[in-house]
Parts: sequence; structure tokens; C-alpha cells
Amino acid sequence: MNIAVTGCFGGGKSTVSRLLASALDAPCLDTDQICRRLLQPGEVGYTAFAERFGGRFLAADGAIDRLALRQAVFSDRQIKSALEGILHPLVQNEVAATSLACRQAGRFLVVEVPLLFEVGWQSEFDVVVVVAGGESLLAARVARRDGLDAAEIREVATSQWTMAEKVTRGDVVIDNGGTFAATVQQVAWLARKLRLADKNVGDRQRPAKTLDSRKPSTYKGSNVFSNPCLC
Repeated sequence: MNIAVTGCFGGGKSTVSRLLASALDAPCLDTDQICRRLLQPGEVGYTAFAERFGGRFLAADGAIDRLALRQAVFSDRQIKSALEGILHPLVQNEVAATSLACRQAGRFLVVEVPLLFEVGWQSEFDVVVVVAGGESLLAARVARRDGLDAAEIREVATSQWTMAEKVTRGDVVIDNGGTFAATVQQVAWLARKLRLADKNVGDRQRPAKTLDSRKPSTYKGSNVFSNPCLC
């Protein structure tokens, strides 16, 4: 079973992804980390990036100037589109390869995808988990973690779907606005439900999904997740 974990900026997606992967004894992929690696010198993504943009966003040592690139992505839709055109197929291929290996081994796979709904990948996963929290709390977390000021945080936030939009489209909501213990409890509950769903539906006998598929998930609307948010 392939499980996507998404949410808003600073919501605790990585924490929930790691907890869930541990509870399910599953590999855990982070698409942001995959993108960062693909843009390292020598990687296929870096080569394609340099061919597309030349030295425009390269530092003196040849590495990508991530601050300059981030500012350009937020201000220029063409640059954003070009970067996504380079990275998204490569990320999809990596996730697809790991997904196939997990299917064949009868294992769960947890994938953290921050912009899952924005890029339209939600139908590629059996279950979509949305990590939610209050907006003021999320902003405070980001300020502490990344050192961004209020204007930069607003800029990032406005480029994403709102929390309300994501919550209404997820299969399961984890409320990460309380204590860590409460989050752990919710993740443990979810892991039990996922194991039950995997057993009942016979997921390991189904053909593997591919990331270019647009077929709806077998699990969408399952009553296994009829009471998804433990607040």
C-alpha cells in the first residue's frame, strides 16, 4: 500500500511520515529531499538544470544557489514551470521504482509529498494523509526552523493550497496542533487501521500502481477511515 503524507508549510509532515513509517516498518521517501539530491552536481537533475538555465543560478563552486533559485521560482512562473518539468518526472520515476519494489515485497511505502494536491499526484496513492495544525502555530515553527521572516513565510504559504482545502481532500487527517504524545497516538491508530485495510482489501495481490495512472484508489471512501481525525 502506498501512503502519501502531505500538509502545509511547517505542519510537521516529516515527523508524521517518520512515525508512520516506523509503525508500519515501511520505507519512507521525502520528495523534497529527492529534489535536493537530484540538483547536486553530478546528478541527472543538475545536468538538465544546467542545460536549461546555464550559469544563471550557479554559485562560484558550481553548486546551485538555492536562495536565488527560490526567489526566482516565487516571482517567475516560467522558471517555476521549467524547474518542475525537470524534477517532477525524475521524482516520479524514483517513487515508482520504490513503490514497485515494496509491492513485490508485500511492504507499505510512506512518501512525504508537500505539494501533493498542487501538482495533482493524489490519485497515485492508495491513502492520502493530511497533517493539520493552526496557521499561527505553523508560522512560528517555520520561523524557528528556517529563519524566515513573516513576509517570506506568507510568500511560501500563498503558493500552496490552504489547510482547509487539503483537509477536505485527504483520506485521513492527523491533528499535529497539540502535544507530541497526541500526534504519536493518532499515528498509532492510523497504522492499525492501515494494516487492517491492507489485510481486508488484499492490497498485496493487486497490480502495482504506476505514477502516470489516473485511476482512483481502491481505498478512497473506505469506511476504515470514517472517523479519521483524533483531536
